[in-house]
This record gives sequence, structure tokens and C-alpha cells, in this order.
Amino acid sequence: MATASLITMANEIAAFFISENDAAEAPKSVAAHLKRYWDPRMRKQIIEHVASGGEGLVPVARTAVELLAAAQTTR
Repeated sequence: MATASLITMANEIAAFFISENDAAEAPKSVAAHLKRYWDPRMRKQIIEHVASGGEGLVPVARTAVELLAAAQTTR
């Protein structure tokens, strides 16, 4: 999948959870959503995108991907 599409989807998911949660909980909710619903290849690609700078991601989406990456490395 194109990275641009993943960025758009992650930002849209972040916007939803920002409206539903407080700012501290939104990244956790986005990370949980990505873990639950995204294909492992999509998660890998967005994590690699953040590792290379994460251009285009809103702060909540970026933080969520960082949480997701940290959770994968602690397994």
C-alpha cells in the first residue's frame, strides 16, 4: 500500500480518537486501533515511515505509531 494512503488513514483515525478522547488517551486508542485492524505489513510500513521522519503525520498519529513500535520491540 502507498505510504501516502497509510498517512491519510492514520491521520483520519487520529482525528476520530481526538474527538472521542482527551489528548493523553488519543494516541493510545489510535495505537490500539492500528494493532487490532491493520495488516502487519501496513503496521511495519507506517513504523518505518515514522523511523525515517514521519512526514505528514499529525502529532497524535505519530505518537501512536511510536507506541506501536515500542510495543513490538518489547515482545
